[in-house]
Amino acid sequence: MTEPDPRDGLLRLENLISSDLHRHIDPMNRAAVIGWGLFFNVAHQVRAILTLHTAGACGAASPNRRSTLEYAITLRWCADQGDRIGDIYNRKLRGDQIQLAKALKADGTKDRYKDAYKVMAETVEVVNKTIPADPNERLAKIETLIKGYGLTNVWSFYTVESRFTHPTLTGAQMFFRDTGEGAFEVSQEPIHEEMVQCHLYCLWIFHFAMLAFNEVLRDKPWTTELEQVAKEYGFTTVLPQWQGPGDLHAQ
Repeated sequence: MTEPDPRDGLLRLENLISSDLHRHIDPMNRAAVIGWGLFFNVAHQVRAILTLHTAGACGAASPNRRSTLEYAITLRWCADQGDRIGDIYNRKLRGDQIQLAKALKADGTKDRYKDAYKVMAETVEVVNKTIPADPNERLAKIETLIKGYGLTNVWSFYTVESRFTHPTLTGAQMFFRDTGEGAFEVSQEPIHEEMVQCHLYCLWIFHFAMLAFNEVLRDKPWTTELEQVAKEYGFTTVLPQWQGPGDLHAQ
């Protein structure tokens, strides 16, 4: 039996993204608005992966594959966490601004970037006054999310991708290998085979992201087609459920 072409599945998913898709989000629903940005980051990264594939540079797509995982799993959390995710991310922004401000002080460039420093200080002040600390701020870390959803296989894949995303011996060995005869073979192009098939990976992660985003869209307009694609390509339509400590929805 011939396996369905993942490129056909990708095209079907892309066709679901209509020009009036914005009408399916509630502007008063913070999870839907944030989810919009998370989802289209996945779409953007998928485009990058396939562009690199066309250019014969699949090995360079590890950072993009890793990023799609981060955004897609965060999108799943967004659908679960609901409106509360906005405050959590504003608290994270506060932490980031504090670190940036400290860096400017440490290297003596605070006065050179005084306008930026002022914005940072004002952001921290506003967040401190208006948004209380939230125990779920820990979930802004992707490692915590992956493990909290019990995604053991995804964690393994993510860890391997990290070896190619950051400078490691594993990444360096893409361009040389021991021949077993006391010599090394070197190449200006990656020697080793790719870990994943680009089109199939992109179809899987795009389908996963669309399942999650569909949860925060009005009327869940993609449900039927997502179920059909899942049936044809052997994907699940059941999103991972939170298994970590604490309640995502409790205030």
